[in-house]
Amino acid sequence: MKKFVALILTGIMILGCFGTVLGAEIKVTVDGTPVVFTDAKPYVDENGRTMVPLRPVADAMGVDVEWDRRTKTAVFSDTYDPGIEGFGYDINGKQVYGRIEYMSLSFKVDATRVEMFGNVKKDNGEMTMIADSFQMDTTAVVKDGRTYAPLRYMVQSFGYNVDWEQETKTVAVTNYRVQ
Repeated sequence: MKKFVALILTGIMILGCFGTVLGAEIKVTVDGTPVVFTDAKPYVDENGRTMVPLRPVADAMGVDVEWDRRTKTAVFSDTYDPGIEGFGYDINGKQVYGRIEYMSLSFKVDATRVEMFGNVKKDNGEMTMIADSFQMDTTAVVKDGRTYAPLRYMVQSFGYNVDWEQETKTVAVTNYRVQ
């Protein structure tokens, strides 16, 4: 009987630990500072992607956010001064190199594509509009009144790196220009 009770208690302890690991809250930091999610929390979707309410992260990055209720689209934008080196594709599909001075990224709810627009200033001073889109392996969604999407697409488009720290269940977002 004592062995049976000990076995049950051991099983409960193991399941308790396992549940704690599975239920651990996902955290996000931007340049080492924790992002505070007041009413909506990151989660892992059915595709294994970490979905994050994007506004708090955008605020931490200093990126502007607008919500278009009519089209159910979250638009993130930033102006760079003096610009960051990069490239994009003009309206003819030609790759354009230069300093990106403006970037806009749109996540439409229930869509698997992210739309990007921006301005690139070439070495000769000419300004060129760029546009591109990226296929995601999941969709942006509205959950509990918040727009969620995979964080990687937004942060990398705005010149940030993103890493997953398994031990602490933390998505670490860092500005590569500051490192």
